[in-house]
Amino acid sequence: MVNFGTDYWNGMSKKPIEQINLSTKDIGVSMGIGDPWVNLKSAVTAGANHVELGFMGVGRGSINQPTGVTPGTIGKEKREDIRQMAKINDVTLSTHASANITGFAGMGEKRFDQAVATESMKEVKRAIDFAADTAEGGPIVVHTGEFPRGISEAGKEFEAYPDEERKAMLGLVDTQTGEITAITRDITLPKLETENVNGINVPKVDKDGNYVYKDWGYKDFKDEEKKTNIPAEKLFYQAYLDKERLRASAEEKRWSQQAEEAKKAYDLVMKKVSSVKELEKKNKKGADYAAMIYAEEMQIAPSKADYKEHKKFLENPQEYLEKGLKLYKKSYNHALENFEAAGRQRVDVENRFKSKDGKERIQPLKEYAIEESAKNIAQLGLYAMAVEKKRGLKKPLSISPENVFAERYGGHPQELKELILKSRKAMATELVSKQKYSQKQAEKMAEERIKATFDIGHANIWRKYFKTEEGKDSDVEFKKWFSKQVKDLMDNKIIGHVHMADNFGYADEHLTPGQGNAPIEEFMKEFKKAGLKDKIIVEPGAQGEGENIMNTMLGAWAKVAGSPMYRVGNVSKSWTDIEGSYFGRTFSSSYMAGGYLINPKSQEDNWWSGVPLE
Repeated sequence: MVNFGTDYWNGMSKKPIEQINLSTKDIGVSMGIGDPWVNLKSAVTAGANHVELGFMGVGRGSINQPTGVTPGTIGKEKREDIRQMAKINDVTLSTHASANITGFAGMGEKRFDQAVATESMKEVKRAIDFAADTAEGGPIVVHTGEFPRGISEAGKEFEAYPDEERKAMLGLVDTQTGEITAITRDITLPKLETENVNGINVPKVDKDGNYVYKDWGYKDFKDEEKKTNIPAEKLFYQAYLDKERLRASAEEKRWSQQAEEAKKAYDLVMKKVSSVKELEKKNKKGADYAAMIYAEEMQIAPSKADYKEHKKFLENPQEYLEKGLKLYKKSYNHALENFEAAGRQRVDVENRFKSKDGKERIQPLKEYAIEESAKNIAQLGLYAMAVEKKRGLKKPLSISPENVFAERYGGHPQELKELILKSRKAMATELVSKQKYSQKQAEKMAEERIKATFDIGHANIWRKYFKTEEGKDSDVEFKKWFSKQVKDLMDNKIIGHVHMADNFGYADEHLTPGQGNAPIEEFMKEFKKAGLKDKIIVEPGAQGEGENIMNTMLGAWAKVAGSPMYRVGNVSKSWTDIEGSYFGRTFSSSYMAGGYLINPKSQEDNWWSGVPLE
């Protein structure tokens, strides 16, 4: 008897990948550009069981521009239509907040600003409200990308360019102003060498009597980090600030001395001017003579070589003494201003070590930005929870940060993990302190409402930066790294949502799954091992002229769900599409094997034509 199994594979078909226990119902499609109501109808017509409705616009949107649509352009009636359409067709929904929102640390051009973060959070809140009205729960995908950082900082397996670890920039943040200071790792700072003499450290002196300095670079500060547990970039900046403080302090002392000397000189001239005026009341000629003597003593008198000017001086020496007094006053004021400026600079530098409240004012950029991001993502989680309660939703609304850019923090799997865990911790802390939940309850609620979106295609971009030991297969080693990372995320319950697209490891082209080299199989194996049952969202974007964007979902059904029924392409559908499979042949087999054999004992009777071999 011919055996028709649960799938469409015949006995001789070559399956594209090892069979994974997924069905077409487990794989949906992302519709992120244009009117979500129209997009949903198109996806349902194509047979989608799950649809992710997304947005590109921010601020005041425009429904007539595909990339200008925002949740605000979708009114109540259309939202209800979307909800009913999904419900009637047994389609589940998820939501993607505007793809043009990147990160929640509030990073602007040259500084961090909570106002920038707040605007991003407002856009996500609009998406949360939309998700509550249409999907009645589920994930709200948001993009990470908290700040730029060197590729080598993300892991020892990666490098953007040769010697990046030594040359890459480091960032620090003034926590009071949000101002960002960038420093390079390859610069050095001079450090005074000391030696112990009679129990105290004194500066070293060379044979010429000069103090001895050595260059301290980033490596030296990394060594200090191990001893002090203070980040190397912070130690570096503190050393830099100390140099600036010493310079400002030296200038302050120099101008203080000059101001003091100028003040003495001014007081002396003032005294002489006063004595001349008193003498003038009694003896005009005597006063002029005294003024002439004083002016020469104070170097106010013009040179005798300048005949005309010297003649005027002899005619009216008191006038020149008065002019000299003004010059001495001006010199004093100039020294005083410079003394004050240098003092202000010294105080400003000293304040950068500690703020007025006594806390550390300068923080490493990463440390500062992650804290801000986690705090703001936690607030979005709390907002989602409040909306969920108000609407009486049965399914939680979850904030779902997605790994996006390899070049920005949040793109590496371990960064995504750190961001999720810190955000959950911040949310749980607020639930305990302000809403009086128990610690256990708070942690459970935070875990349910902050879950990562893992994008397989984005993770594959790390391939172009991957370093492989000589003699080893780069593709094999990268897939090992990838599988290890995915397993770790799943073991720690980080992933709650999945995006699937393919590429060749250079850019996020959104190829149909199976058309690039993204480790989709490796991910799916770990996905099933972990027992996860979340929907997988396929993202279109690289479909050519004449192709339907739904082809990317059909391709995923063939590739991942293991069904050869769904061949992709602008071609007619026929038996060969079923028999040949997505990656297999496009013609019927000339013979049968396995469960399809007509006569297991005779090879000649097993041709599809039924004609015996002669």
